[in-house]
Amino acid sequence: MSQLNPASSFSSEQVKLRDEIGAQLSQFGLQHPLAPQLLLATFLLSPAGLFQVAAPEQNLPQWLLSSYRDLYEKAPAVQPTPQVPQDSAPEPAQAFNLPEPDFGPFPDSLQELTQNRIHLNRMLGLANLYYIDPEDREIASELLLLRRDLSQLIRACPEEQLSELWATDMGERYWAMVRSGVQREPLDPFDEALKNEITRRLQPQQGGGFGTPGALNAFLVAMLFFEPGSMQVDGASSKLPGWLLPHYEQIFLKPLETPQA
Repeated sequence: MSQLNPASSFSSEQVKLRDEIGAQLSQFGLQHPLAPQLLLATFLLSPAGLFQVAAPEQNLPQWLLSSYRDLYEKAPAVQPTPQVPQDSAPEPAQAFNLPEPDFGPFPDSLQELTQNRIHLNRMLGLANLYYIDPEDREIASELLLLRRDLSQLIRACPEEQLSELWATDMGERYWAMVRSGVQREPLDPFDEALKNEITRRLQPQQGGGFGTPGALNAFLVAMLFFEPGSMQVDGASSKLPGWLLPHYEQIFLKPLETPQA
């Protein structure tokens, strides 16, 4: 974020995402529970000089205030404007491309993801924006691609590492995606095949089920594809580990609530 400056160029999709976040902040206000997450997403797309929070001492939590001041209240260095002789004819403008901010490739493992604040914040921002406005097709498209990438990392993760990883901020982002309602989206053939595969991994009659290798990974992926309240684990207290059971009962066992307009 500190590399952004007023001359940074943004794609039309990034500008639309920034405008969408700004609209949500204007609608809900800075005291809304989702405001810090939306602000973090805004920081990724807003260079110094193009973003300002009124009365930040009153409107920002302490953990965010110092970062905001470092990014947006320190005056950027101003380059002197070169003087052009009055009798010189203006040169024609030359077209050139400014480098666009890059989120970087999606991490190759859940371990790498836990250390990547940019993608962690993007996960949370997209999940929250989709929950607020699921009709936004660009947000939905990005979240669906993110779900696919995350699902592949979950499937590849050693099962014994899941407990430790879900205790990090990555776990919070995962549950935000489960709560977002993205499971209602229609599936393309790739995601349909992925959903069918993880379903088979959880069926004892097909050699799967809890207690078999990779079943816990498959269940974590399943909660990203099946709507909360539509899938139940019989005897969950004996089949799910202690780090997963409370979230399953609190978030996935009950149907999703529709956000208030």
